[in-house]
Amino acid sequence: MQTVLVTGAAGTVGNYVVSLAEAAGYRVIATDLSAKGISVPVRGEVRAGDLRDSAFVTRLVKGVDLVIHTAALLDVGTPYEALRAVNTDAVVTLHEMASAAGAKRFVHVSTAMLYAPGQKGALTETSAVEARGPHGRSKREGEQLLEARTGKGAPWAILRAAPIYGRRGRHFASMLLAIGPSVRLTTPVLPRPAGGPTHNFVHAEDVARALVHVVGREDCEYKYFNVADEDPITLGARVAETYRAYGLHTLPAGELPRGILDRVGQLCQAPGAYQSLDTALLAAWRLVVLRHGLKPALRARVDREALTLLYGDLVLDTSALRATGWRPRFPRFSEGWRQVLRWYQAERWAPRYI
Repeated sequence: MQTVLVTGAAGTVGNYVVSLAEAAGYRVIATDLSAKGISVPVRGEVRAGDLRDSAFVTRLVKGVDLVIHTAALLDVGTPYEALRAVNTDAVVTLHEMASAAGAKRFVHVSTAMLYAPGQKGALTETSAVEARGPHGRSKREGEQLLEARTGKGAPWAILRAAPIYGRRGRHFASMLLAIGPSVRLTTPVLPRPAGGPTHNFVHAEDVARALVHVVGREDCEYKYFNVADEDPITLGARVAETYRAYGLHTLPAGELPRGILDRVGQLCQAPGAYQSLDTALLAAWRLVVLRHGLKPALRARVDREALTLLYGDLVLDTSALRATGWRPRFPRFSEGWRQVLRWYQAERWAPRYI
């Protein structure tokens, strides 16, 4: 029985990885900053600690055959130095020390938000990349440093995930979940948009399934893989689906005008406009939390780098990963999104309307 180390085991993706890796027959060592929220492996153990602490990492990797690295700092409002410490430096430290301890493979989660905007057609793993901000820069530098270690230690593989949604998620998806309830503070019937730029998303469980799939395959070494659902839909359709999942009353509001979306998205990159939008959304969500007696768990904040999705497409070609035999469990956004919203509502992280 091989032992797989799962970092970020209390997180949106890592939580799924722990159970899926056990189901695949691995002994699991699960780690995160705290043991709280980690599902204790039946065959394995929890080793909580900080990946920025090299002494802890030295102890952590003992007896590890494979590494699935999902831990990351996701808050794009964090200063670059803090982002780099987790998303870049800790990646290299973990790879070096796991390799020295005898690990045979290292699989790392990156982001498809690294692909440069404005490219035509579905994006492949060889499409041009361009960091959209400090968070993207820290993730890209982590990729580059792993590339530089090719042939030095455990062979690596990198998954570039579309925007991830799933239970426990507190960042990107929370902004989408906050729109409907926030607008409903002012009107019982919401304008239902259509059109806009087109994107793939991906369920966290499907990212986890891809990680467990890739970590066991020699033919995936030293390769990048896009991971996404099979449902590229417009921004308007995604917002409308969220309203339907909530059970909110809506009226059609027509196509989202691309020209206005372009201007709004680019304007919000300016510090003053971004801060105003962020403050307004946060204030509205606090009112929602108070009105519905919710737990203040979601960080309903504006993701500055994700605002580029207001005016740009992000459609991923996943044929390279599919060629290895992987298939998503949630190929359609509506299927996975409704399931996830029900989890948020059961945990009282999001309101109920039906």
